[in-house]
Amino acid sequence: MKGLRKILRVSWTAKKTNEWVLNKAGVKRELLDTVKARKLAYYGHTMMKQGSCLKKEIMQGTMHCQVHAGNEDHALPGWTTSRHGQDSPWNSQSE
Repeated sequence: MKGLRKILRVSWTAKKTNEWVLNKAGVKRELLDTVKARKLAYYGHTMMKQGSCLKKEIMQGTMHCQVHAGNEDHALPGWTTSRHGQDSPWNSQSE
């Protein structure tokens, strides 16, 4: 931001907002978009792994655990899915 202000010759005493400087320079904030794209790419990369791995199970929210009557898979509460076919927002068909 400091560099853009210098290029545009905006004095540091001028009460101009960062949004004003960005609009004047014709620049869009891209950091949040970049972070979202990288997180989604990493999620897809992890889900493509074959078999069972710890990262994949953590992201899906399923863990194989011992229960009194036998072994069952339990999903974490919230938006995650279990291996029993519960839908998640990632797989919703409502769009």
